[in-house]
Amino acid sequence: MNKFTKPFLGLLMIAATFTACKKEEVISDAPSITNLEIGTNNNKTAYPGTDIHLEADLFSARNLAGVQLTIKPKSGSGWNFSQNYTEGFANIKNASFHKHIDVPTTAALGSYLVTVTVTDVLGKSTAVVSDLEIKYDPTLPNATGFEVGLNTAGNDLHVEVSISAINKIAKIEVEVHGSAWEKDFSFTDVSMVGLTNYNFHKHLDVTAAPKGHYHVHLKIVDQLGKENEFEEHFNK
Repeated sequence: MNKFTKPFLGLLMIAATFTACKKEEVISDAPSITNLEIGTNNNKTAYPGTDIHLEADLFSARNLAGVQLTIKPKSGSGWNFSQNYTEGFANIKNASFHKHIDVPTTAALGSYLVTVTVTDVLGKSTAVVSDLEIKYDPTLPNATGFEVGLNTAGNDLHVEVSISAINKIAKIEVEVHGSAWEKDFSFTDVSMVGLTNYNFHKHLDVTAAPKGHYHVHLKIVDQLGKENEFEEHFNK
C-alpha cells in the first residue's frame, strides 16, 4: 500500500462514520399502530344497543398529532361512525388508544370495516383496517311499550316501559337531553334488581329544562354487563 492510499482510506472511514451519524439523526418513519383489539378479547364482534371496546398502542418518533376512527359497512348501507381524537394524544410520542363506542340500536347487522389512522405532527400517517361483525344477541335486555309524557306544568316527566332481561336486571339509566340542557338518572331499586321482568315506571323532575325538543335514552344493564338502549322524544 503506497503513501497516498493510507490517508485516502482514513478520510473515507471518517466520511462514512460522519454519514452514518447523520443518518441516525434523520427521523423518517411514519407513526405506528400495534396490538389493535376490537371487541371483547378481540372477538371483532358488536351488538346493536351495546358498546364496542377498541384498544391499540400508538407511537410516533416525531410526536403524535391525533387519531381518527371510522367504522363503515363493507358494502351497501348501514351504520357509519367517524371521530377524530386529539385530547390525550397530541404532542406525545407514546399513547394507549382505548375507547368504548356506542353501537346504535338501529345499526344494521352485517360486516363492517374499522379503520384506525394515526397522524404525526408533520402530517405523516399510518392506517390499520380490521373487520367487525355486528350481530343480533337474543340474550340482550329488551324493552317494550316505552312511553314518555310531560305533565301540563312542564316539571314532571312520566317514563314507563316493560323490561325483560334473561341475565337479570342490574340497573336502569335514563338520560334526558336537549340542545341546552341534559340530566342523567340512575336506578338500582331493590324491587327490580335481580328480576328478569319488570314494569319500570318513574316520574322525573325536569323543572330546570328550558323549552325545546328533548331525547330520552333508556339504558338497561343486566348482571353480565350487557346493555341495551332505547330512545323516545318529547317537547316542552
